[in-house]
Amino acid sequence: MLPLLGLSRNKGSSGSPPRSPEKKDRRTVRKIQVPIDMLPNEMWLEVMSYLSYNDLKQLRMVSWHCRELVNRRKFMSQGKVIITRHNLAAIKDHVENAPSKLSFERIELRNLKQSPKLDSFLKLVGPDVRHLQVSHAPVFRNINGKMPNLKVLTIAATTVLDDNIGINLKQFINLEAFECDGVSLDSALKLSMLLQLRKPANRVQLRHLQFEFTHDNEEVLVAVLRDHAKTLEYIDIFFSCSPSVETLPWSLAFGSMRNLSVLKLSGNCHLLLLEAILMSVPAVAPLRQLDLTGMLSLTNELLLYVASKWEFSLKSLDLMFCVQLNCACIDALRQLSGQLKCLTMAYCRELTGVALLKGIAHTPNYIIQELHLEEVCFIDEESLCELLVRLYNLRRLSLDNCRQAVTDRAMSLICKYQTGLRQLNIEYCIKITDKGFLGTPDFPYAITRLRGLRELNLRGCKNLTDRVLKEALILPELRILSLGYCSFFYPEGFEALTHNAPAIETLCVSSCMKVDDDTVRNFLRNFKRLRSINISNCMRLTLQSIHHILRHGHNMVELIACSIDGMDQEQAMRLLEKHRPQMKQVLL
Repeated sequence: MLPLLGLSRNKGSSGSPPRSPEKKDRRTVRKIQVPIDMLPNEMWLEVMSYLSYNDLKQLRMVSWHCRELVNRRKFMSQGKVIITRHNLAAIKDHVENAPSKLSFERIELRNLKQSPKLDSFLKLVGPDVRHLQVSHAPVFRNINGKMPNLKVLTIAATTVLDDNIGINLKQFINLEAFECDGVSLDSALKLSMLLQLRKPANRVQLRHLQFEFTHDNEEVLVAVLRDHAKTLEYIDIFFSCSPSVETLPWSLAFGSMRNLSVLKLSGNCHLLLLEAILMSVPAVAPLRQLDLTGMLSLTNELLLYVASKWEFSLKSLDLMFCVQLNCACIDALRQLSGQLKCLTMAYCRELTGVALLKGIAHTPNYIIQELHLEEVCFIDEESLCELLVRLYNLRRLSLDNCRQAVTDRAMSLICKYQTGLRQLNIEYCIKITDKGFLGTPDFPYAITRLRGLRELNLRGCKNLTDRVLKEALILPELRILSLGYCSFFYPEGFEALTHNAPAIETLCVSSCMKVDDDTVRNFLRNFKRLRSINISNCMRLTLQSIHHILRHGHNMVELIACSIDGMDQEQAMRLLEKHRPQMKQVLL
């Protein structure tokens, strides 16, 4: 009202005295509206630092100014260039014929074979590469001698059918990280690569090592750990078979790791070796992440030892499938509760809700941000509800298949107290109904309170109906949604969902029997950012859905459409290969 009154006075009679220059200037300043493009770059960069890489790519298309900001090295280095047999020629021509805005610091060679074209391309961009990932691409001969500045090498799922010489690791004098998680990789080649990391033949200072343990490479792997013990900060070892009972070499190797901050040991490791490693790592090591996934031999006493040793540094603890842990681990959890930010106890079936409550939430806990409790069967509703009240700062919560605990009341308390959640997994929690998402007179808290929720998994929550899609899932920030095996969702509800959650990028509606071709078309037309969709076992679908994907799915990179009787899979694959060869994954 005041600006309008002021305007009317200006147009009025001369009976009112004129404003002084000072007041006139002040009113003028108030009316100035600064366009967003005029914000200083420092403010733009601060805002952009909170965006994901996919969000940055969307922002890049807003204006030339945004494009220039996103093209800065700080942001472009977050992504990677994926080279396949379909785009190799186009990217090579782009680099040769024009100044490229692409950053080749991180590249992935995927599904490639040796070729002169690949060789000449790597000669062009090789000096820029800092991080290389090789996936299903035995092209080591093309790589050799092309990347003098490489720091991180990841080899995943690669065979040596086309290349018998392997890769020369000694050429990478700046190498800091080596990851080899390719279980299909020839064992002799893996052993050869380990031998090349030995000192003094190789002078690199490894900080990051990920490798698979086998009986063939035990001696060499321990020797490499010992050679680089003083610089290693990150170790990830998967035990594909049980190691020998001789633990002294392992103890000597880990005993010198004073800089170790991340330790991941998974697979088939017996208690003697596990104890030897954890007891050998110096207490002064700044261990902040410990992952013991699948360590069936882990005991409550050993966990208490770990908690006492790294009480003030440990931030993330993963105990998935540590089935020997039970209520006696309360003391260890309580000792860590003041610093721990992420806790995973999935499939610890002997754990109870009361023990968990006493362990991490005996007092209000503002520290923990991620809690993963999948398949922890003995959590009761009362304990979970009390847990939700005492944990004030959760960002990720996984309660998959906690059927007895996750009820409408528990869901309402999640909506009431956990408004900062970014990820919520409640797969196969069959006691939840629409009331848990919409609220009730006794618990009037709807899921719409979780405004920042980015990932939601409702797979197998079979009692949910269209009301949830139409009235509850009004979540503008939602990026990933799984609705598989929810049989009471109809096309009308899916139509409403496309308007209520327009930012979805990954969608799973597998085994939703009411999904038809028109529903798929609506998904692709209205979800402008959709990149991945799973429509497996949706029996009403036909080949028309593939045509909708080709016509409207401009951003699609992944399609899963298995077990659909009404779809000619061979013809669908031919269409996709012809018109969408750039898609990363297609499963039919």
